[in-house]
Amino acid sequence: MAALWPFVDGGAEGRSLARTFREALRGLGRTTLQIDDRWGGADVERTRALAAEIVQANPQVIFAFLNAQLSAVSALTKTIPIIFVGASDPVASGYVASLQRPGGNITGFTLYEASLAGKWLAALKEAAPTLRHVTLLSNANTEVRRGNFYTEALGVTGTALSLETEVVMVSSADAIDPVIASLGRRGDAGLIVAPGTFSEANGDRIVALTAQHRVPTVFAIRRFAHRGGLMSYGPDPADAVRRAASYVDRILHGEKPAVLPVQAPTTFDFIVNLKTAQALGLTISSALLAQADEIVE
Repeated sequence: MAALWPFVDGGAEGRSLARTFREALRGLGRTTLQIDDRWGGADVERTRALAAEIVQANPQVIFAFLNAQLSAVSALTKTIPIIFVGASDPVASGYVASLQRPGGNITGFTLYEASLAGKWLAALKEAAPTLRHVTLLSNANTEVRRGNFYTEALGVTGTALSLETEVVMVSSADAIDPVIASLGRRGDAGLIVAPGTFSEANGDRIVALTAQHRVPTVFAIRRFAHRGGLMSYGPDPADAVRRAASYVDRILHGEKPAVLPVQAPTTFDFIVNLKTAQALGLTISSALLAQADEIVE
């Protein structure tokens, strides 16, 4: 089988998830299964080229982590079974006919839903009550609905909380810098970093810039709260990868993706970095801390 990842070859995060995937398969008795890992990073053209190589090799199963990777491989085959993790809107995106009965060669596990934008915004407002403006940073090239998956929920919650909100699209790493610098100059602005291939690749840069410009930020990807982001709220991708391994095993036993339902995450973790809060001059309320699954000090 083959796996297409949104990480660079040798990166710690990708290697950790790939190892988790292998361990889960070994636990299911797939001790001799060969996995051809391909690493596209955030490079859309490289990802498409790797997808073409994978499909040409005609593996028994393809595993695709995140939307950009699924988009690349699904465009090239309607017959090879594909298991995904992280395509947030698979029905509207045309990957599956329905969540219960996908109907084709694709099924898998979502990580995020649109309503999470409201939760990210509410947590940010509670952590930093003086906020008046919040930007959601996204990328049209790699994210669901051209980066607008969270726009409606963000606007609805923003109105309820008397917050001005906007979605800003950035197409390159260099484009991140002026956005965060502008938020920092306002003094009353916060940032939400939409999940996906782009933020996986550029999260460390965003953490550093938001610290430099003193912008309270919430991430969907948990590791960036550990690395200095103020907060994160989202699912554990390692858990989804383990669950995906069970679908790979079932397909290798002869089951069809068409009848294996698309599944959502079972848990979401809220992580607060108190050290970062202190650096930003924020006092996190006891009520918000009580909601945290993990506190970084």
